[in-house]
Amino acid sequence: MKKAKHIFFLILSIILFGFTLESLSQQVEFNASAPRVVELGEQFRLSYSLNAKGSDFEEPEFENFRVLSGPNVSSSSSVQIINGKMSQSVAYTYTFILMAISEGNFTLPPAKVAVKGKTYQSNSFSIEVVKGSQNAPTNTGNTSSGSTQLPGTNEKLFVTVEVNKTSLYQGDNLIATIKLYTQRSLAGFEEIKFPPFTGFWSQDLESPQQIQLQRENINGQIYEAGLIKSVLLFPQRSGEIQIDPFELTVVVQERTRSNNPFDDFFGGSVRRIPLKVASKPVKINVLPLPVGKPEHFDGAVGTYSLAASIDKTSVKANEAVNLKVKISGTGNLKLIKPLKVDFPPDLDVYDPKTSLNSKVTTQGEAGSVTFDYLFIPRYAGSYRIAPIEFSYFDPTSKSYKTQTTKEFVIDVERGSGDQEMTSGVVQTLSKEDVKFIGQDIRFLKSQVQLKKKTGIWFGTLNFYLFYVVPFVLFILIILVRITQIKQNANQAKVRNRKANRISRKRLKVAVSFMKKNNSENFYDEVLKAIWGYLSDKLAIPVSNLSKDNVTELLTKHKVDEELTLQLMNLLNECEFARFAPSAVSGGMDELYRKAQKLISKLDQKIK
Repeated sequence: MKKAKHIFFLILSIILFGFTLESLSQQVEFNASAPRVVELGEQFRLSYSLNAKGSDFEEPEFENFRVLSGPNVSSSSSVQIINGKMSQSVAYTYTFILMAISEGNFTLPPAKVAVKGKTYQSNSFSIEVVKGSQNAPTNTGNTSSGSTQLPGTNEKLFVTVEVNKTSLYQGDNLIATIKLYTQRSLAGFEEIKFPPFTGFWSQDLESPQQIQLQRENINGQIYEAGLIKSVLLFPQRSGEIQIDPFELTVVVQERTRSNNPFDDFFGGSVRRIPLKVASKPVKINVLPLPVGKPEHFDGAVGTYSLAASIDKTSVKANEAVNLKVKISGTGNLKLIKPLKVDFPPDLDVYDPKTSLNSKVTTQGEAGSVTFDYLFIPRYAGSYRIAPIEFSYFDPTSKSYKTQTTKEFVIDVERGSGDQEMTSGVVQTLSKEDVKFIGQDIRFLKSQVQLKKKTGIWFGTLNFYLFYVVPFVLFILIILVRITQIKQNANQAKVRNRKANRISRKRLKVAVSFMKKNNSENFYDEVLKAIWGYLSDKLAIPVSNLSKDNVTELLTKHKVDEELTLQLMNLLNECEFARFAPSAVSGGMDELYRKAQKLISKLDQKIK
């Protein structure tokens, strides 16, 4: 009985401890959010979100802003079941409607709220208030970095390629950011052409899968700005290098009005207009590296530190030893080659193994590269590995720098079965060694008998076979080729018949990604299904298909222009949904149904 009580209290303690950990693990978050830029006299929303039940909410003083309404409190709850365990979360939102009454940059102080007797503060928030479009200048302005020219503020839609520097040394890096600015309502994208970045070694930076528009002040006007792509660039030569324009076709939607009173009542109809915009070319001045390069300089540019280590300093002959040389820092790590190490001649040295551990950030490529040198001492003795030098160019100080490791001394003892030899000294060979070497000697034969070959090759069986056999092989090759052509023709017919069924199998793969809410792979699989269907149906490899020749082929097969246009629109939606899924009308489920219906209609037309 006493043992049962102990077990009961132990289980109860574990349950209470679990509830305590769960309550402690829920960290209270209290955040403020609002537009970064607003116009003078504009009304906007300021929200404070709290992931717990709070009380005694204390709002900050809204100087230079007029409170039109608030705080309005709303709540939402959600339930999650993970591994059979149910958890419930509650979120509260405190909302204000404010109006800017003064021009300038202002910082809203934190708000306060109490949760379970403890007071929490939100983050402070900065808001810029501008005069508005009626007072905005129309001349060309610059970005905050001052390195990229923006169009005049009278343009309601434009794209830019912005760089963080326009002058740098060869081997240094810069960041190119492609952005979209708009004051119009967007419906989607059609054609995207990125710059080739000729003259640069490029690597994409992590960018959001969806274009998220945020307000920015450009020359006194407010634009919705969205990041499309960021690229890390390393110039490969000195001189002036130009970044070609970025081109984009944007579909904007506008409301049209007519004399019909019903249109005025319902707001008019919506018209979609494709607009093509392009950024201005950007010129980069790449400076050559200064003279006076150190002896061991091999093109490394950046800021680095050097370290070396050895796994053992006392070994026996024929045992392997590892020497690791590690270079850490920020710069062109991928372009650093293995360092030269001065190994003694009596060591068997293998090619180094290179390991790169780096991450591309807005500051450049940061991390480390490690070179692992494996060597084996064959004879007893003491070996010295001279200090290793690494030279690089530091663009910050505009100078060359050299770092040196310490030297390593390895003591090697005689191993079992090694030869009677030490480093640099040759001992007397034993009798067994002489006998072993003798096994490799082959004496010349003194008596050799030669036979005289008689007979004539002309007219023999081998002579006629020499001409007949190639002729027979030539005939066989022609027959095999004719058979292959017929088989290929039959295969084309088989692919034509099975095209619809194969495309449906491919669409099932897309459905699996749709269920996982994996939009990028979903749109890729739908594209593969459509292009694969066209390839099978038209008997043309996918690599040779394009929108232009598909349109011509469908016309030859007497496919309606409307159906062909639907196909082109579907391909465009899938291609650009990967860049901006939110800009595509409808969701993945609707696009999947479109693809199914379109393939079925095409299958009825193309025979």
